[in-house]
Amino acid sequence: MRKVYNEILDEFVSVPDRIERIVSLDPATTEALFMMGLGDKIIATDAFSYRPEEARKKPKIGSYTHVNENFLEENKPDIIFTTTGAQKELTKRLINKGYTVYPLGVTNSVFRIITNVEIISLATGAKERGRELAGYLLDTLVRYKKKDVQNRVNVYVEFDLGGVITPGYPTHVSDAISLVGGKNIFDDKDEAYFTPCDDEVLSRDPDLIIYEPKRLTDYEKERFQRRMRERGLEELVKKKKVVFTVGDFLAHQGPSFIIDGIKFLYESVNGFK
Repeated sequence: MRKVYNEILDEFVSVPDRIERIVSLDPATTEALFMMGLGDKIIATDAFSYRPEEARKKPKIGSYTHVNENFLEENKPDIIFTTTGAQKELTKRLINKGYTVYPLGVTNSVFRIITNVEIISLATGAKERGRELAGYLLDTLVRYKKKDVQNRVNVYVEFDLGGVITPGYPTHVSDAISLVGGKNIFDDKDEAYFTPCDDEVLSRDPDLIIYEPKRLTDYEKERFQRRMRERGLEELVKKKKVVFTVGDFLAHQGPSFIIDGIKFLYESVNGFK
């Protein structure tokens, strides 16, 4: 057995020298495991782990707050990955039942994505693979980082997560916007994700609006326009540049956010200029 420190638990977690059976209940962790070549060791994931495509084929045994404990009892995973926030109570419950659980810190910056990759690689014993992936992500990040930005484009990001949600400062999205040369209009907010006041969106006068539906369709584009009219934001949308994502794209906190999401933000922000 190896003892690996966990900053969330503030204690060492005992893990097998060779990990063969992994359960990942966090989509970002699932993607990182696959990108490190550990997909064959994953025996199950949460319902929202569908990156990369191969992850869709894994048994789905839970959500952010629930898990099929019969599956865990029958298959006896060597390690279970969770995250903080919504999975706090689930993590405690699984630990109390005797499972080896390794929670990861919430992604509150772009750099936390890279940090989590290295933490996952340490916990699984795939240290060199983790460093290789982290190095690739860092190189990608450097490629899109803007230097000496004088006139930043003001960006408003809106997610449809069952309601209107926008990111504040302590998020990977706001951090990424700044790195590529833009400025989140709510970068002064200490809350990670919240429902914005429509009057405040108007008063902050964004140059660029990025809208992320659950899944992009023509219906969702029409729905977006209709909702903007209802909220009194129709004129803002007409005057400003609006960009749509494919859905569940920028909200994703796995390594592909750096590879694909930051590229998208870079092109959206700097193409506007």
